[in-house]
Amino acid sequence: MTSPMNPPPSTPPQFISRRQTPNVVPTGLRLSQGQSQNREQPSSSSSSFPMINEDIAGEIKRQSDELDIFLQTQDEQLRRMLAENSERHYRELLKTTEESVRRRLREKEAEIEKATRRHAELEARAMQIETESRAWQARAASKEAEATTLQARLQQAVAHGGGDTVAEPNSGSVDGVDEAEDAESAYVDPDRLELTGPSCRICWRRSATVLALPCRHLILCKGCDGSVRVCPLCLSSKNSSVEVFFS
Repeated sequence: MTSPMNPPPSTPPQFISRRQTPNVVPTGLRLSQGQSQNREQPSSSSSSFPMINEDIAGEIKRQSDELDIFLQTQDEQLRRMLAENSERHYRELLKTTEESVRRRLREKEAEIEKATRRHAELEARAMQIETESRAWQARAASKEAEATTLQARLQQAVAHGGGDTVAEPNSGSVDGVDEAEDAESAYVDPDRLELTGPSCRICWRRSATVLALPCRHLILCKGCDGSVRVCPLCLSSKNSSVEVFFS
């Protein structure tokens, strides 16, 4: 007898070959044992299809998730790269624009400075011209007044036939012309030219047509003007002279 503690050794299952087992159902109403075994094998293999399908579905889902993550990462990288490129391009454009604006501002500042300097030069020149114009106007007015006075004196001299009185007898000699010569010159020469105005105070023969300056005495003829250094009337020094033409 075998004890419950020591069970008899189990015999391995024995497989019966189709060759050893004859068909027991000749009528065709029941399947033979070989056919029933063949029917059982596909059923056992078909039971493993759901597990394979689940593995494939899981793998497909995993790869799909990885692809989504990869595409999302690539999309983010592309967006970031485009944003960086756009920002860099914007910075370069802004920098170029700022440099162009600064250059234009410097050019405008130089033009304004040049125009301001030119304006100041023109203002200074205008002030100088205005000052010179005023000076010339004052000088012209002075010369006009002198000419008016001189014309009045000439008219008076012509009207009075010599106008001014002769120097006093005791006034001394003038350039070697003494009182005796004055007396001799007072002699009426029949060959003397006809006078058209006041007589020369040196030769008393020709008309006085030279104005002594600066005293402005019309007392000399053109021939005596070069030898006289002192006005014979007022005895002042003669610096220059002006010839007067009577109409």
